[in-house]
Amino acid sequence: MRIEKQQVVTSPAANNSVPERAISDGPSHSERTRWLSLLLSPLWLCLLAALIIRVWLAVRTHGTLDGDEALLGIQAEHILQGERPIYFYGIPYFGSLEAYVAALIFAIFGPSVAALRGETTLFGLLLVATTWWMASLLARAARLPRYARTIFAAVAALVAAVPPLYDGIVEMRTGGGWVETFILMLLLLVAAFRLTTRWREGASLRELALRWAVIGFLVGFGMWIYPLISEAILAAGLWIIIDRIIAIVQDMRASEPLAAALWRSLRGLLLSVVAIPACVIGFTPGIIWGAQHQWANITFIRSLGGGWSLQRLRTVEHVASMYRTCVAPRIISGATPVESNLLMAIHSPLLLLGVSCIFATAALLVVSWLWPHPALVQARRLAALPALFGACTAVLYCTSSASASILISCTADFGGHYASTLALALPFFFATAFTLASMVLYEKSGKPQTEAAHEAHEATAARPVPSALAPARRLSLAALIALAALLLAYLGGQAVTYGLTNGDEAFQSAYCTIAPANYGPIIAYMEREHIRYAWATNLLGYQISFETDNRIILADPLPLIHPAIAINRIPAYTNAVKNADRPAMLVFVKHGDPHPYLLQQLDAAHVTYNVAFFPSQPGVDVMVVTPLNRTVSPLASKSLDIFYCGVH
Repeated sequence: MRIEKQQVVTSPAANNSVPERAISDGPSHSERTRWLSLLLSPLWLCLLAALIIRVWLAVRTHGTLDGDEALLGIQAEHILQGERPIYFYGIPYFGSLEAYVAALIFAIFGPSVAALRGETTLFGLLLVATTWWMASLLARAARLPRYARTIFAAVAALVAAVPPLYDGIVEMRTGGGWVETFILMLLLLVAAFRLTTRWREGASLRELALRWAVIGFLVGFGMWIYPLISEAILAAGLWIIIDRIIAIVQDMRASEPLAAALWRSLRGLLLSVVAIPACVIGFTPGIIWGAQHQWANITFIRSLGGGWSLQRLRTVEHVASMYRTCVAPRIISGATPVESNLLMAIHSPLLLLGVSCIFATAALLVVSWLWPHPALVQARRLAALPALFGACTAVLYCTSSASASILISCTADFGGHYASTLALALPFFFATAFTLASMVLYEKSGKPQTEAAHEAHEATAARPVPSALAPARRLSLAALIALAALLLAYLGGQAVTYGLTNGDEAFQSAYCTIAPANYGPIIAYMEREHIRYAWATNLLGYQISFETDNRIILADPLPLIHPAIAINRIPAYTNAVKNADRPAMLVFVKHGDPHPYLLQQLDAAHVTYNVAFFPSQPGVDVMVVTPLNRTVSPLASKSLDIFYCGVH
């Protein structure tokens, strides 16, 4: 066999004719194999699952938007009209990338709730693909056999494709750049991982400088999109530092002088200065905006850590307790703040399996440092970076000043979504646990793990199998099937929760859970009555402005009444309603109340009006009141300070 192979390689006919046929006939065999491998990749199945589950959730929720999501749609509409915003309205930390992408989709398909959900669905598919890419890199670095690499990447991508319900809702929300930030976080981790890998492989200084530049750009661009990327920045920085420390120790153990070991690492670290201009380029929109607004965005970023004092330490302790008992279980299981008993029953075993995978992976990491068995070293290479990132998400969540809002109530969930980045690490914990278990069972079933073992297996395939080994092999195969069934049961359980969730509540804002799921009847009435301007809480009004393509303008009087606690998101809208003739007023009222508080105040002021009621959430209606004989301004009387998300 070896002689024939050597003759083929050294044959003049082979040297002369084969390349000519390869050039003339088309792509080489290796290229065709690579394309075929890509076309048959399990990634496509993962992307299909991701698409189905997200479309299903969007259909189940009947196009429900909260106020911030509708506000992003309005900003996208304004972009099509010529505006060029840099940040989300009134907030100096949400970069407007999402609004520009939504504007592009609006330009093609027109503005709609479906278009907004389509945008986040598209980014969701990119998130799954990025998870697959990172998993593939980790598996290759761990030197897993080919079948195990496929299992690891496929499990990670499938768990990302069908995320826990709570995380899926956060991912699909617009108005905050969540899913875009998730993608940038994974890309930053990939960039840091590739930097350290190529560094150890002896890459040129030019290549290392380029990789530092990529890291710098992702940091700057991510900080413009959403400072939440600081969790990935911390993880990437620690990963690089730890890698260099380990490299120095290994060089010294190899009898290399300390000075030489330090220089080898520091020489590459000095190239990190390349990341600074790249970071500036990535953050250019933020720099332009900050120079025009007294650097309010930089001030906000600096304030995220909060001041440190004894009271601050107590707050961190309370937040950490809430994270352990409320926030993390919700992210791992997918449970939503308010759900049915059936959903609670489904989420409990999902939580148990998720926690089991996390603790199993953590145990493998700890043991791998104490006992460097080859299988444990593989586990460490697979899970070390995701585990470091998961730890960083927990630490920064508990210490951030923005997380203190979770102390108000776990049910209200004002700050729980800030911890949803932990969901980015979950796929790798599942993949590590399931892949290593599969490898153990695969080996016990008599299947080869490596190419060399494969050749040995083929050489001995004709030999009879001892009867004592047959039951063990059958048992291992049965265990493999059970393991695959467990994974499918987990994914199926998560998918079922998407179908069982309350469609009217899934995308409701934590600040207003009583807003209508369907604004159609309200909009139809206002258009029929020729109502163009109205006062309403922004948690109720922005949806109407967006869905009517700004034919009806609503504004919140709260920023004018209490400017210290509310943001005047779109001053032009506020001024338009303030100067309008007899603008309508929309408030929440108790269902069945024929004469709510607002009507009593208008009667006392001898104001005539038209009124209509529309169902909102159970027990709550939206009341639309149109003054007839004169304009009524909520700014003129404290008795009309009622434009909140509550029943009046």
